[in-house]
Amino acid sequence: MSRTPDGPARPPRMPSESPVDDVARSQGRAQTARLYNHLLGGKTNYQVDREAAASLREACPDLSLTVAAGQTYARAVAGHLTGLGVWQFLDLGTGIPLRPYLHETIESLADDARTLYVDNDPMAEAYGQSFLTGNGFHFLEADVRDPGGLLAAVRRHGGIDLERPVALFIHGLLDFLADEEEPHGIVQALLDGLAPDSYLSVTHHAADLTPDRAAVLVRAYQEHGIRFQPRTRDQVERFLSGLDAGTGLTTAHRWAPGPGRAPIPGGDDLVPLYAGVGRLP
Repeated sequence: MSRTPDGPARPPRMPSESPVDDVARSQGRAQTARLYNHLLGGKTNYQVDREAAASLREACPDLSLTVAAGQTYARAVAGHLTGLGVWQFLDLGTGIPLRPYLHETIESLADDARTLYVDNDPMAEAYGQSFLTGNGFHFLEADVRDPGGLLAAVRRHGGIDLERPVALFIHGLLDFLADEEEPHGIVQALLDGLAPDSYLSVTHHAADLTPDRAAVLVRAYQEHGIRFQPRTRDQVERFLSGLDAGTGLTTAHRWAPGPGRAPIPGGDDLVPLYAGVGRLP
C-alpha cells in the first residue's frame, strides 16, 4: 500500500490507471462516463460507479437496455451516413468507448473515413487513447458547453475538415445539460460552424413517454450528484429544427428497422430514448 502526502494508505494503482484516476477516485463519487461504461458491461469503472449503476437499475430496471439501444442506434446511423458518402464523423460526449467502436464500424465501410472523439473528461481521453485501435480516429478534450471553443479546437486539431460535410453525433449528452445552459443554443452554434450537407444525429431520454420513470430516474441521478434532464418530444424536435429530418424523430430502437434492427417487443416504454437525424441545407 502506498501513502498520500497526508499519510493515509491507499490501494495500489491498477495497471491501466493514470494519475487522472487518482483524482477521480479521491472525489468519491460516480462519474457519468464510467457509470455508462458499467451499464454497457465494461470494466473501466470503480465501485462507486457500480453502486450508482445498481441504484439507477433499481429505479429503472430497463436502463441498461435503453443505454444499449442508444449505442446500437449510433452504429446504425454511422453505417447509413457512410453509405450516403459522409466520411467525417464528430462524436461529442464520447465517454469511455466500448467495442464495437464507432470508428471501426465507420472504417469497415469507408477506408478513408475520419472519426474525432470529443469529451471534456480527461479520463475519457486517456482511456480512449489507450484502448482504441485503428488509424482513422483521434481523441480531443473539449467542452460542448463552449461550442465556439470546441469548434476552434477541432480546427486547430486538423483531424476533421469543417469546410466539408461532417456527421455530428450528440448522443447521450444533451440529457445532462440543464435548460439554463441553453442546450438548443449550443446545438445551433455547433451547426452554424458546419458545412452544408452536414448531418446532426441526436439521442435524448424522453420525459413524456414514461413520465413516472423519467421522474424516478432524475431523482436517482441526483442522489449520486449527477444532474439529469429528460425532455419532451417537442423539446427534442427543436434540436433538429431547420434541418431536413427525413422520417423525423422516433425512438432509438425504432430508427430505420432492417436486418438485425427489429423494434424491441414491448414498445417505447422499454426504450424511452428519442433519436433522430437531420441534414443541414
